[in-house]
Amino acid sequence: MDPEQDNDPRALAQRRLEAMVGRGELSLAEFSDRAAKIWAATCPAELEVALSGLPADPDPAAPPAAHRAGPPASRPGAAIVVDQGQKTTSIFDTLKREGRWMLPDDYRLTSWMGEIYLDAREAVVDRPRTHLQLDLWAANARVLLPPGVSVTITGNRTMTDLKIDEGRYEVHGGPHLDIEINGFMATAKIKILAAGEKIPKTWKWF
Repeated sequence: MDPEQDNDPRALAQRRLEAMVGRGELSLAEFSDRAAKIWAATCPAELEVALSGLPADPDPAAPPAAHRAGPPASRPGAAIVVDQGQKTTSIFDTLKREGRWMLPDDYRLTSWMGEIYLDAREAVVDRPRTHLQLDLWAANARVLLPPGVSVTITGNRTMTDLKIDEGRYEVHGGPHLDIEINGFMATAKIKILAAGEKIPKTWKWF
């Protein structure tokens, strides 16, 4: 590692964020937003603003705390919350994950002639590298990810259309997702989009 970069306060701050998002203490979007502010900082005060509100670094000697997944996303003031977080298979139906949700390792979703919609921009992971598997049988999948996340796509696909839109972002160093996409007569679309940015209407349709 470059000694100058190793002593760069921005690089140190970036590594702090990488550790926190890998422990599930930041959502992917929170990492993306703060990392962008870190590298845009031109003085210590701006760097301090980028890190404001973060919890103190844990004591290395302390045992790791158990991770607690947050409640399912719901409308403000909603009296009834429909939690489909345990549903992993759809037939002529839609599997949807959005808002703040826990993306566990080896997470597998299957759709038969249906649709999978994953907005992972506010998702929380608990490790630096996470495996996600999508099985699409005459089905469609759309996945939104925030800047900073790196992705490797694998899987076996026949008569399946894979569309990827990385956008133009300068944030790097976030968690890595291994996305295994298996499909037959399917369509899968993956797009990098910062949280808060409007989803293009053209991307919403296959």
